[in-house]
Amino acid sequence: MNIKRQVNSTSFFDNTKGSLWQNTTASRNINESLQENFYIFSCKHKIYKVKTLYLQSHFIFKRKKNSQYQIADILNATICEVELPNYGAGIRITKAGQLIEIYGMTITWLEQLRFYCIQQDFANKYSISKLLGKGTFGKVFKIKSRITQRDFAAKVFEKKAIINYQDYLLITKELQIIRSLNHPGITKFFETYESDQQIILIYEMVEQGELYTFIKERHLSEEESLLIIKQVLQALLYIHSKGILHRDLKPSNLLLRDRNTLSIVIADFGLAEFYRVDGKYIYTRCGTPGYVAPEILQDKIYDYKIDVYSAGVILFMMLSGGKSPFNSTDPEERLFQNYKNLIDYSLVSNASEAAYNLLQSMLESDNTKRISVRAALNHQVFRNYRASKCTIIIKKTPKSIDKISTPRLIINTNNNLDKYLQLSPKLQNLSSKPINNMKQEAIRRGFQKMQTFSHRSPQLSPVQSQRKLEPFS
Repeated sequence: MNIKRQVNSTSFFDNTKGSLWQNTTASRNINESLQENFYIFSCKHKIYKVKTLYLQSHFIFKRKKNSQYQIADILNATICEVELPNYGAGIRITKAGQLIEIYGMTITWLEQLRFYCIQQDFANKYSISKLLGKGTFGKVFKIKSRITQRDFAAKVFEKKAIINYQDYLLITKELQIIRSLNHPGITKFFETYESDQQIILIYEMVEQGELYTFIKERHLSEEESLLIIKQVLQALLYIHSKGILHRDLKPSNLLLRDRNTLSIVIADFGLAEFYRVDGKYIYTRCGTPGYVAPEILQDKIYDYKIDVYSAGVILFMMLSGGKSPFNSTDPEERLFQNYKNLIDYSLVSNASEAAYNLLQSMLESDNTKRISVRAALNHQVFRNYRASKCTIIIKKTPKSIDKISTPRLIINTNNNLDKYLQLSPKLQNLSSKPINNMKQEAIRRGFQKMQTFSHRSPQLSPVQSQRKLEPFS
């Protein structure tokens, strides 16, 4: 499917049709909204009239004379600042070929709209400092705000690299996910810009480097390793509570906020997805070989515990001084070890009994027996030393995206998987157990296909560590 048939030429994101304002009978809690009186153009009277508008998340609504409401969903609408004589500063919102212009005290509204909408004046707001990394779709730059002089990270997608509709869905899904996350253990997202050639996502700048580089520089103690992995688990508990799978946890996607306190944040949600019970994702097999759970390589339906396995690999590397649990020098053999979960535990023989037990529980090949994030955080190993407490209170992990999202937001497509993913029979025909007679040649072919998909989006990581696959050593 050609992307140009799905996305309006005026904006990469604007593929909606119909009237922007819709009547609704749903009740609105005004106390939870931003409320302001604006000058808004009246098409009926051909003049600007004062109207009270309300902003909740990415919805603007107004009350009609009959006490009912009209509502406009301005998610991913294009916004810009405008000015009109006699009315002052204003905001122009464009979506589906329609305009909403408001004039008045717009400063508070702009702050929220920038988070949910698309801007087009990047060059006026930021200057580029240096290149940080490269990826399949584009690059990551360190940038500086022209207004505050604060540093940020800009994740830049090249439009010409976005070939099909699935790639478009991945970018819009990433935006949907990162806007829903707000946690100290996750890189903070700020705003989005668009030009004729690029899509630009603005994140906080985390300048202390990747965990991958850090554990290559020095051997972490067991206590330091557990401190780091507990932060990862705390962030995962929050991510999973939102019904989200990260699907690409690895040391190069963990960034150090502070090397002295070993404060860690999770970055890059380019392969993240909302969990689905039926396993029908845009792409099912994705991630980085050597860090993915065996059930992904075995083309089995998977759940939140794939992230626990990846975190287990990270813990293994910290306890072993940077060595992978799959220690073959041959990439194809390493993939086979990952597929079969053939782990060399002799590399972590110096770990304490409690740490060893946690590691084995996280790297359990059978996901039904693998420890959950919550259980891992309650493991006895974390009671043996002082560490920051988990302050996230979560009652229940969502079982499916169907339980946490409206049908409009569900992306129910599994097309084009053969291009990247298939090792064995298609997902719907898989048996409940892995195929025991899988030949290494078939795994090798799948490994070569997976190389083309290991990094479907730019990474927030140094240029020198940018490879299709994370190096094993």
